[in-house]
Amino acid sequence: MTDVARPPRQKKQEQEPASEEITEVAPGILRMQLPIWMPGLGHVNMYGLLDDRGLAVVDPGLPGPASWKAVKTRLRAAGFKLRDVHTVVVTHSHPDHFGGAGRIKREAGAELIAHRAFTTWSLDRRTRREERARSRDEAERIEREAAAAAQAFDVNPDEIPTVAEVEASERFDDPLRDDPTTEAQRRSVPWGGETPWGGSKHPMPPLRRRLMIRALRMLFSPPDPSRRVMHGEPVMLAGREWTALHTPGHTLDHLCLYDADQGILLSGDHVLPAITPHVSGVGNGADALKSYIATLDLVAELPGVRLGLPAHGHPFDDVPGRVDAIKRHHAERMHLLQSVSGAVGPATVQQLAREIFPKKHWGVMAESETFAHLEHMVLAREAERREDRGRLLYSVAPPA
Repeated sequence: MTDVARPPRQKKQEQEPASEEITEVAPGILRMQLPIWMPGLGHVNMYGLLDDRGLAVVDPGLPGPASWKAVKTRLRAAGFKLRDVHTVVVTHSHPDHFGGAGRIKREAGAELIAHRAFTTWSLDRRTRREERARSRDEAERIEREAAAAAQAFDVNPDEIPTVAEVEASERFDDPLRDDPTTEAQRRSVPWGGETPWGGSKHPMPPLRRRLMIRALRMLFSPPDPSRRVMHGEPVMLAGREWTALHTPGHTLDHLCLYDADQGILLSGDHVLPAITPHVSGVGNGADALKSYIATLDLVAELPGVRLGLPAHGHPFDDVPGRVDAIKRHHAERMHLLQSVSGAVGPATVQQLAREIFPKKHWGVMAESETFAHLEHMVLAREAERREDRGRLLYSVAPPA
């Protein structure tokens, strides 16, 4: 019997390698693809928003010389020099989005825009204390503005984090601790350490772990924004007004921009055209999935939305349809947890993740998303959680 060769598995569009082609995806908006080397992804879209001053760029790729060379090459191919960039927008604090932002800010003198909750890990502890002191001084004013913006944009103010919550999130996510054995450090750095749900997947010697953390700090420290925007705040780019939308879920600090006149949504990693954005239960609020679903509905219900410009993959024209598909994915994952929990009984996050994910996807990413689903179900009284010898055990109610 002759074996039949299986056709190669077709890559999803987010996994396609970066093309050097520059495309105008909407009037005054260029799509420039930058190479990245991250699991499951082949490129990041750096958008250029053109105006009479030059251009703004959105999400200028990973840190490092290869990505930086690609940034300059793409700008040159589009007819611009680095000094023409007057603004950098970073949608969230993941390295494939903020990598080149700090350098553009320094070398071009560009303004760097991110959401108010954007996490920065300053290596200067005195600077960090001063930043937090300023934040406390501004807290009342900022929260008044947030409440007003929520009311104007018809959003539940409870979905917008307070300054205290933002600061708590920064402490939770901050890897710059002198002692990597603290609880905050264990919860925020999954490599080589314990996860919130217990256990250590990849133990490593303490000295090696310290050196690794220090190297990652230097490489992946997000830059300091020159302007932090609130939900509902107007942002002038490409000669027109965009509205800042706080869309937590993928990260706590995720920012989308919406041009209501043209119906264009710069969606970052909040809505992707083919793959489902990762929702982590670590450092992302008490119920990351609830926040994510609420803000998915927010962008799906934007009046007149007609074009999504994602950080990975191609532009897409059915934002509400894609939102529905992503929500179905999460509903199916929770239904799977309901189905398998009855068979396995009280189980750890690792055990349940391995029941619902194929073996090739086992690891911290699968576990953190399973953790997010389980915590959501606990808060919705659809699951129970207890601790047993440093591990969290979950029992999920069967499907109704």
